[in-house]
Amino acid sequence: MNLKSSIPPINPKLFLFIGVLSFAFGAILIKFSSAPAIAIAFYRLFFAAIIMGIISLGNKVKPLKLDNKDFMYLVLNGFVLATHFALWISSLKYTTVAASVVLVDTSPFFATIFAYILLKEKAGRNHVLGILLCFFGTVLIFCSDLNLEGNLYGDILALAGGVLAGFYFFVGRKMRPKIEFLPYVTYVYSFSAAFLLFYMIVFSVPFFGYTLNDYIIFLLLAVGPSCLGHNSYNYSLKYLKASTVSATVYGEALGSTVLAIILFNEIP
Repeated sequence: MNLKSSIPPINPKLFLFIGVLSFAFGAILIKFSSAPAIAIAFYRLFFAAIIMGIISLGNKVKPLKLDNKDFMYLVLNGFVLATHFALWISSLKYTTVAASVVLVDTSPFFATIFAYILLKEKAGRNHVLGILLCFFGTVLIFCSDLNLEGNLYGDILALAGGVLAGFYFFVGRKMRPKIEFLPYVTYVYSFSAAFLLFYMIVFSVPFFGYTLNDYIIFLLLAVGPSCLGHNSYNYSLKYLKASTVSATVYGEALGSTVLAIILFNEIP
């Protein structure tokens, strides 16, 4: 056996750490933008789709050959991802970064629930314990914001974003064995951008006229959280345990909270 073939070209733990940092900065970058939430979501996915498309072409990825059912799953996940971002980014306009990120990061637990309801997949004890802790944590956040109408509305948006993200991961888990990562992400990001474009038309959100600062933020969101962050997770799964990689979602919440305290004086 060639030992070199088992040695990762990039340290997976280092790459994963960089990915977590990029996710942590996601909410912070959004707070710095003055653009409407749907516009932020659209340009983030639009630029990300272009970047992933270029990477796919560079790697000579073959076109997908899917039946109608699988193709509709891709479209469905594009819709779910679009709505997830529209809701979650909107939540940051109403509630704190800490509350928003913690609530949207309930997605792994909702993915587990969807798997149980729709596929009858039973969760292990650790998953059940995690779901219970997630439930009580969510109740605690909602109770603390009951007297803050704006915050409570933002909490609801973030939690709805978490539910949709959970469904997105659930569908993705069904699709990934059939499709390679690069074409899958490129197609889903493209469909998601198309749905967000539709949302912009429906809600009369301007396509242009944003500041240079906003466009830079859009691009950074695409390069950082959407491309670098997701790819770091996918890469690390080849070398690290799935439980190790999935646990880093808490690093995102912690990082975003610390940055929000430093930059915006937002005390959870």
